[in-house]
Amino acid sequence: MSCNTNQPTPPKIENGTIKIADWNFEKNPEFLLQGDSYFYWKQWPLDTSNSYDDSLLQNPETISWPTGLWTQKIDQNRGFGTFRFFVKRKDLSNHIIVDMPRCLAATEVWVNGKKIASHGKISKTADEEEIDGRPLRFELPQEQDLDIMLLISNYKHRLGGGFALKNSITEKTHFTNKNRTKPLIEGIITFLILLFGAYQVFHFFSFSKYPYFLYFGLFCLLGVSRQLFVGEALIYYFIPDIPFDIVQKMRYIGYYGGLGSVIMYHFYLFPGYYSKKFALFCSFITVLGVLYVMITPVFYATYSAPFFQLFGLFTISLGFYQMINAVRDKKPYARGMLVSMSIVSVMLINDLLNAVLIIQTTYIITYGFLFYVGFQIILNNRIQLQSEKQLIKLSTDVAELSNRILEKEEEITDLRTETFQQLKSKEKLVENLKKVASNDTTISIQNLIADLKSELLEDSQLKLIKDDLEAYNYEFAQRIKKVHPTLTKTDLEICTYLRMSLGRKEIARLRFTSPEAVKKSRNRLRKKMELSSEINLEEYIKSI
Repeated sequence: MSCNTNQPTPPKIENGTIKIADWNFEKNPEFLLQGDSYFYWKQWPLDTSNSYDDSLLQNPETISWPTGLWTQKIDQNRGFGTFRFFVKRKDLSNHIIVDMPRCLAATEVWVNGKKIASHGKISKTADEEEIDGRPLRFELPQEQDLDIMLLISNYKHRLGGGFALKNSITEKTHFTNKNRTKPLIEGIITFLILLFGAYQVFHFFSFSKYPYFLYFGLFCLLGVSRQLFVGEALIYYFIPDIPFDIVQKMRYIGYYGGLGSVIMYHFYLFPGYYSKKFALFCSFITVLGVLYVMITPVFYATYSAPFFQLFGLFTISLGFYQMINAVRDKKPYARGMLVSMSIVSVMLINDLLNAVLIIQTTYIITYGFLFYVGFQIILNNRIQLQSEKQLIKLSTDVAELSNRILEKEEEITDLRTETFQQLKSKEKLVENLKKVASNDTTISIQNLIADLKSELLEDSQLKLIKDDLEAYNYEFAQRIKKVHPTLTKTDLEICTYLRMSLGRKEIARLRFTSPEAVKKSRNRLRKKMELSSEINLEEYIKSI
């Protein structure tokens, strides 16, 4: 027993043999396949007629598990070979499954000289090889001493042939129960994310001024495709015979396309922290990655993975830079976005730790992705509502400002007309003064003095009359302003005169303007009050 976990020490492969005689599968139904097994480079225990002959295996090397990739020892990616280890048992009451979740090779499983499983089609040439992308799982025969050989070939992956994730030995009932629920959970979560992504894209077509809905929807849909092809359980359930090449390429396409979508999504969500050209350039790199994967053989496509893993870290760093600055600038919901970025970082770190076998988790990526998507949709909708409120307020402010400008323009127009009429009257007096100065007999000094007195008296009287009328009709002006709030000061003055049944010439005289200008003011009033031609303007005003 180990001193720190109080768990039994799992058996290991030692000198090519793993002894599980004392292992209690009732209490501990699963343990990792660990230790050093044998490996024979470019050797199979098959003669030219494909008959079994283990004497053909010579000069073995050793490869360490829980992962088994021949590139640990052999400096070549392509080729073929045999993994071999022995199992010793006593209790045969338990049925045992060997679980290898990621097989980067075509494989045949031979136990005690008998082939018990084929996984794809092994071949010594690339043309005839067929890799099956599903996990490799096989049940061990109910015998005490087992000689297990894994004949593999690989011409389609840069990591070389073998088994890329942690491999385990599991009691059959436990294995069945565990793998019964996993596809169901993955299927439900994948379907939910698919709906969320479609909803975001549909939302964009309803609110096209918010492009971040489109890019986040694309991110969800691409993420779903990656989930389908990375998890394997679902895609092989629906398409059992799908080629490994397509599965491998779709893993990369979903990942690369997702990176491009999330960069554009962050740019439009909180713009201004880097240029649009830079965002488009970064997205263009991911598009090139997708095209490269699509047009190259899958073996060469796998070489793009390390670069885009680093590019994924760059994308996360860029997102953090953007969100931290948005929080500093007190952008609405920027703190929520920072939390969301932290969730993505945890997912990415977990994925990397899984890849290098430091930890092994089952559902963190799946649940984390669902939580991130749901959390992000809530934030997107709130940010949209906040933007809508700001736009409504801005539109209201612009409308009010436009009305004020219109009122001032009307007042300036009326003032210009009144001033013009007053100037005409004054010009006439100036002409008469010139005639008197030039001894023109057509006008006398007495007549000129009388005109000046009349002009001054008329200006004074008209001003008094206008002031009295304004005070007298104050309450009326307040009432009509409530009914028609867009009326200007000039409009209210015209309404007051019409209420008193004054004619155009009288109104023109009081306002130092022309009857034609009064006519235009009346027409403007009808439009603002939205009166039909059947309604009499004066009667309507008097009814208020």
